[in-house]
Amino acid sequence: MKRILVCEDEEAIRDFVVINLRRAGYEVTDVASGEEAVAEYTKQEGNFDVALLDIMMPGMDGFALCKWIREQSSEIGIIMLSAKSQ
Repeated sequence: MKRILVCEDEEAIRDFVVINLRRAGYEVTDVASGEEAVAEYTKQEGNFDVALLDIMMPGMDGFALCKWIREQSSEIGIIMLSAKSQ
C-alpha cells in the first residue's frame, strides 16, 4: 500500500483530501504544518512514497518543506497544492 504524507494547514481541505485518499486505498498520515511534517517524516524514518504539500502555510511553507524533504530523499514523489490562481 502506498503511504502518503499530507501537509495542509486548512483543516477542511486536509480532511477532504485525506478522506478521498483513504477511500482510494492509500495509507495517509496528515499534519497541519511544515514543522509537524518534518517531525512525522523523521519519526517514520522517511517511510513515505508521496508527500502532498500546501505551498502557503505559516512558519515553514511548502517550498521550504519540499526542499527539506528532497534533501532527505530523491525518490519520494512530491505534489504541491496551491490556492493561488497563478
